[in-house]
Amino acid sequence: MPRLKHIHLEGYPYFITTTTRENIKVFSEQKWADSLLSCLYYGRENNWYLLLSFVIMPEHLHLVVVPQSKNISQIMKAIKGYSARLINSYSQDKGSLWQEGFYDYILDSEEKLLTKIKYIEENPVRAGLVSEAEFYRYSSAHKQNSVDLEIYLNKRNAGQECPAYPVQG
Repeated sequence: MPRLKHIHLEGYPYFITTTTRENIKVFSEQKWADSLLSCLYYGRENNWYLLLSFVIMPEHLHLVVVPQSKNISQIMKAIKGYSARLINSYSQDKGSLWQEGFYDYILDSEEKLLTKIKYIEENPVRAGLVSEAEFYRYSSAHKQNSVDLEIYLNKRNAGQECPAYPVQG
């Protein structure tokens, strides 16, 4: 079965899910979760994307990003490749860390965006890892982690640089 191509729509947020190889709980280890977190922020700082929401679960990653200087395929190739190389170098391991490919979904309304963010941030609660979303260190719900959601929504509502969906009137 041929792989589907990922569509690139400028200014739209993407909900992305990717999973570790064989669902191994790599990110149960704090040092590996910290490594992936640093990769996410590296991409953000280098203007690959606006980071609107994320959660690093033991065996998977959910993100909401708005691509900037890279398209969605380039973003995921960079995050997965860089994190695998970093973790493999620390652990003296070789081989793939991630399953091939990723799932993405274009969020074409503010309602869908906010629903996916809530889903992402509540993921550790549903999994029984914490009692409240803001207690989970590897999520945008945690107060120490910054994201670009307000910047994105303010620009979009002001009609600037974020053509994603019509401003609600």
